[in-house]
Amino acid sequence: MALQLYHRWHCPYSKRVRDFIDQQKLSDRIEFIEIGEVKGAEAKLDELTGGSQVPCLVINGKPMLESSEIVQWLQTNL
Repeated sequence: MALQLYHRWHCPYSKRVRDFIDQQKLSDRIEFIEIGEVKGAEAKLDELTGGSQVPCLVINGKPMLESSEIVQWLQTNL
C-alpha cells in the first residue's frame, strides 16, 4: 500500500497527524511530503484535491483530507 502525507511543518492539523504517526511508530510506512520543501508538491496536491489543504493523506493515489479522518483511517487500517 502506497501512503504519502502532504503536510506543512507549521500547520497544527498536520502536526496532529504527524504526532499520531510518530506515537504509533508508523513513520517507515508513509512518505512525508512537505509542501514548502519538495519541488512540485503544491502543484501535485492541487492536481489531487483541487486545492492546497493539508494534511492530505494519499492512499494508493486517492487523497483523504481532514486530520481527524486521517487519524481514524490510520488507526483502523494500520
